[in-house]
Amino acid sequence: MRTGVWKRRQDLLGRIAEGLIGLVSIGVSIVVLANPLLPLTTLIYLVAATVGLDALLALITGGLRAVGGARLELHLREAWGWIRRLGRVGIGLLVAGLVVAVVLDPKLGAETLLTLLLVGVGILGAMRVIRGVVPGGERFLRGLTILTGGLAVLAALLVLIVPDEALATLAIVIAVAMLLQGVQSVISGLRPTDPRQIVLLRLILFSLFYGLVMINWIDLFGKQVPGYGIWLVITYFAPFWVLLEIEGYSEWLLAISLGLLVSLANDVGYFFVGNLLFGFHENLGPWILGQLGLLGNQFVTQFEAGVFSIRVDSWMMGVSIYLRALVVGLGLYYWWTHPSRLLARIEPPAAASPETGVVPAP
Repeated sequence: MRTGVWKRRQDLLGRIAEGLIGLVSIGVSIVVLANPLLPLTTLIYLVAATVGLDALLALITGGLRAVGGARLELHLREAWGWIRRLGRVGIGLLVAGLVVAVVLDPKLGAETLLTLLLVGVGILGAMRVIRGVVPGGERFLRGLTILTGGLAVLAALLVLIVPDEALATLAIVIAVAMLLQGVQSVISGLRPTDPRQIVLLRLILFSLFYGLVMINWIDLFGKQVPGYGIWLVITYFAPFWVLLEIEGYSEWLLAISLGLLVSLANDVGYFFVGNLLFGFHENLGPWILGQLGLLGNQFVTQFEAGVFSIRVDSWMMGVSIYLRALVVGLGLYYWWTHPSRLLARIEPPAAASPETGVVPAP
């Protein structure tokens, strides 16, 4: 009984660590990607932070599994599991050592520091590939682990093989790899146990991509359209009419949660994506403070509704973002914990009676 309780606690702690560290890694990576003109030293320290977080994650998850294994009898069939647990700890220590060397000895030179970090990224990526190849667990998660780890290894190899790239480019390549691995860590931390939770994860990932890339692309360049604000709101929710056709209109709250998630990706990711993908050079610090309501009555945008327009100040935008985040969080948490609500109306076809060959009436 005690062993079972410990294993559940160990699993919960590991999932929390994966989720939180993944979120922080995503945030730092986005800052690096959206600010390529930062001083090179700042870029190096930010990149070192993301690589260090991933090394910390390897230490935490590997250590928890090793301690959990120590409470069980050691059988020969568990030997491979012990190698994997302790190997993850060893990899975490190795990469953590590289990060410490970068932070404590900046005189090594920017190219050497970034090369050390790139080696760390490659090692962590290889560890992920091995984790994904080993049988066991949800196939979707294993595939995502292999994909993100493989891309990290590929990026490291390409840069090491072609060493003439600009140093800022090396920092951006590392940040992209760590962003992908951060996403994988968050999804792994959620640890879906029901296939319908995988469906929900895919809907969330689609909503984020749709809001961050497609909607922001429209929003950055299309504001001359009459009644633009109304059209933008309609565009947030348009894809989820299909969801309602599949799930039934009683699931309108799920569609609203996903549409609001799209709107959050638009309002919070607007200039991050503009800087990263579309060549903008907005100073992100003051802009994000305004979006989060921290600049009080300062003007941030104008909502154009055709026949009228609304001035949106910083505090109004902040309240709007926080309320939407609350609704999205509660809504998606509900469906995550009630996965049977998803696709509940799709029943397998009734089997014909072996005696009569007739399908029974519903």
